[in-house]
Amino acid sequence: GVAVCNKVTPHAFTQMSKLVRECKERLMNAAPRQVPLPSSGQQGGSSATSSYGMSYHAYTQAQTASDGGKKRKTAAGSVEKAFQNSAREQCNSEVARMYYTGGLSFNLARNPHYRNSYIRASTLPGYIPPGYNALRTTLLAKEKKIIEHHLEPIKITWKDKGVSLCSDGWSDAQRRPLINVIATCESGPMMLRAINYDGEFKDHALIADLIIDSIKEVGWENVVQVLTDNAPVCSKAGALIASKYSTIFWTPCVVHTLNLAVKNICTPSLVASNADVFDACCWIQPVSEDVMFIKNFIMNHGMRLVMFNDHCNLKLLSVSPTRFASTLIMLKRFRQIKNGLQQMVISPKWDDYKEDDVRKAASVKEKLLDELLWDDIDYIISFTEPIYEMIRRADTDRPSLHLVYEWWDSMIEQVKKAIYRKERKQPHQESTFWDAVYKVLMARWSKSNTSLNCLAHSLNPKY
Repeated sequence: GVAVCNKVTPHAFTQMSKLVRECKERLMNAAPRQVPLPSSGQQGGSSATSSYGMSYHAYTQAQTASDGGKKRKTAAGSVEKAFQNSAREQCNSEVARMYYTGGLSFNLARNPHYRNSYIRASTLPGYIPPGYNALRTTLLAKEKKIIEHHLEPIKITWKDKGVSLCSDGWSDAQRRPLINVIATCESGPMMLRAINYDGEFKDHALIADLIIDSIKEVGWENVVQVLTDNAPVCSKAGALIASKYSTIFWTPCVVHTLNLAVKNICTPSLVASNADVFDACCWIQPVSEDVMFIKNFIMNHGMRLVMFNDHCNLKLLSVSPTRFASTLIMLKRFRQIKNGLQQMVISPKWDDYKEDDVRKAASVKEKLLDELLWDDIDYIISFTEPIYEMIRRADTDRPSLHLVYEWWDSMIEQVKKAIYRKERKQPHQESTFWDAVYKVLMARWSKSNTSLNCLAHSLNPKY
């Protein structure tokens, strides 16, 4: 055995023994415990629920004794025994307890594999579900092989119909920088890889090497184009790939191109080369800032949010700035709840509540009752609606490369009609605002237009 060191004093030994006891108590308290739930079939329950069963039956017996002295038989009838209602209820309680204690989403119950697993387990007497290590090792590797087998028919079609490689960067819930590559064709999309580049500088060479490795995996003769966003590093990476493989085109993302066009119109930058666009479009940014100010004031004050929920059926959207056309989405939602917002600020509760910033509350009321603000919102929504609709049509899994030319022409024509209708001008008259919007749209189109778009348009059977 292990003896106590002679150099340890009795006081030190007492202190160490106390630390050991405290550590054991912490481990016992931190150990997972089974939480009993009420069930009518507690007589045949497990030992883990026996203590609860006693208190539950004592409660039911007390209730029975107090109900006018009426005695009811608690023995299960022949029907209950035949259908095993007690055992079924206990099993349902265990399944529900798994959801509640594990924090699982109730949508899991709609997963077909959830029900099929229980049906198959009911046919295997004594079956015990796989444990923690099996789920994360052997079963995971086995499922990966099954998925790869199911993806083989899609890979076979690559040689006949070609494939497009799509790459984009994003951050997961832990803020790790990831770059993914997806292979898509007429048969469907397939994820190739998602690489964590934490601690590395994401320049054009790194992105190009990642995409080139994916091209080698798919086969360069099967790749038609590589799609990325319009960032400068992605543009340089696309140029490197096009120089290495002469048969592969680099195509900027149409949706990202349109989003940048909306951004240049709604928040123009004040530079020498963009002075005319800034002078014509500078009135849009204050409108979007007023909308965000109103939204943040309501969301950050509890009582104001309660008043909002009392008058509006729809919720205020928390749109991420990185989402496509985030400004337009917020303006559309504000237009939908205009009446509710105005009723909220003219109600007596809005002025009677004095606990938060009264000056900001008065400013919010003034802005929401200003019809000029709503006129500007309506105008912005009207001339950007064609752009927003094109974003929605392009941001799908449906092949649309051959339709991009037609969509751009139709979208530009509809934007011009909306602007000229607002300004009450004839088509042959000049419009400073339209000239600025047209300049932005054509600048973005010239940067994203490729020979592949022209070829797809010319091969469209419609023409």
